[in-house]
Amino acid sequence: MIANFAVTYKCNSRCKTCGIWATEDRSRDELSIDEIEAFFEGERELLSGVKSIQLTGGEPYLRGDISAIAGAVWRGIPGAFIWVATNGLLPESIVDRTTEILSLQNRGGLGVTVSIDGVGPTHDDQRGIKGAYTRVLETLNRLSRLRETHPDMRLSIGMTITPRNQHQVTRVLRVAECHDADLTVRPENYSETYYKNSGVEGEWNQRALRVGLMAVGGYYIKKRGFFRAVPVLSYLRRVPDYTSGNSRRFPCSAGSSSFYLDPFGAVYPCLFIGSKIGDIRDGRLSEAWRSDEAERMRRMVAGRRCPGCLVECETMRDISKDATGLALAALGGATYECGRLLGVNPYV
Repeated sequence: MIANFAVTYKCNSRCKTCGIWATEDRSRDELSIDEIEAFFEGERELLSGVKSIQLTGGEPYLRGDISAIAGAVWRGIPGAFIWVATNGLLPESIVDRTTEILSLQNRGGLGVTVSIDGVGPTHDDQRGIKGAYTRVLETLNRLSRLRETHPDMRLSIGMTITPRNQHQVTRVLRVAECHDADLTVRPENYSETYYKNSGVEGEWNQRALRVGLMAVGGYYIKKRGFFRAVPVLSYLRRVPDYTSGNSRRFPCSAGSSSFYLDPFGAVYPCLFIGSKIGDIRDGRLSEAWRSDEAERMRRMVAGRRCPGCLVECETMRDISKDATGLALAALGGATYECGRLLGVNPYV
């Protein structure tokens, strides 16, 4: 159903929540555009069910051929929706390359997610770059203007919540409202396979966190309508559990309904499991996908013996199928809406 493809590990940010920018892998030979073209063309049958693919990094716009990569994806998976995740530090380049991608658009669609982890100094501190917030706002403003001529392009803000910025969720939400953008939030996750991180210091304030999350939920109800917002509400209500150290309580289909392709051709079940399914430089993914090793990893995931995570790109497909979680989220959302209509926030 979904795929994550890190097109590069090169990065011009210095995030405290991620160690990709410091990894030695940055000096390795990335997949060339010819290799990427061959992969998506040669695996059309296997990839035909992919509905959404995220081009990420590192910073994906540091690859000058990012528009060619998007074109390769659409030729191999004509109906796929492409999300490009960016730190927003290169306003002019991001808009130029996005415009190029939009000129290629076919039956699929395009969305850009710009990372904002707080307002002003809070964002700069978490991203490790002085003046980053000013550049990110410029990128967001330029993309908003681009959307005026390409109304089908989706725009989103992505926020990684940590103990140090949890009090700023509602402030980032206001930025999203001003730009009519979606807001995706996720607690800081840990992964040696992808993020290569160890964690941001500080203690979680569960009350402040819940107030921020409920505001995001209310925004989605207003923006999408109640029933379409329920899967997002279900995700949001799980965040306090995750930050409290509780294990994930719903199944996962990583390695069956998703995969992660790194910049060098290695394929993993997801962003968090370090055992490879295969390598597209060594042979066809369709063969590795049906191997005994791939089946072993699927059994491991089904038995919930994986590291566990709570990032929306790896969990929303399964959250959307969890009837109990959706029902509880709907009940909580209805309570929120009743309180809002009465002029009272029941979560404060």
